[in-house]
Amino acid sequence: MEINFECKKCGRIFDAEVGTIKINEQTFRPDFEKSITCPTCGVRTIDEVLLTELGQSQLTEATMDIQSTSEQ
Repeated sequence: MEINFECKKCGRIFDAEVGTIKINEQTFRPDFEKSITCPTCGVRTIDEVLLTELGQSQLTEATMDIQSTSEQ
């Protein structure tokens, strides 16, 4: 799954291939299979990036897919 982020350090907006997305049941935050990598700054944590408006839509779509899959 590709998600759109903004790096807090350099301000660059970029797409990152994060692989499979799971929701951590304790923190309710996304857990990504792959690292978030800013093309300028390198590997970033979830706290070092912001979801863009597009990224929020992409993550919502992915989590809705997770819910519908787990309900079947």
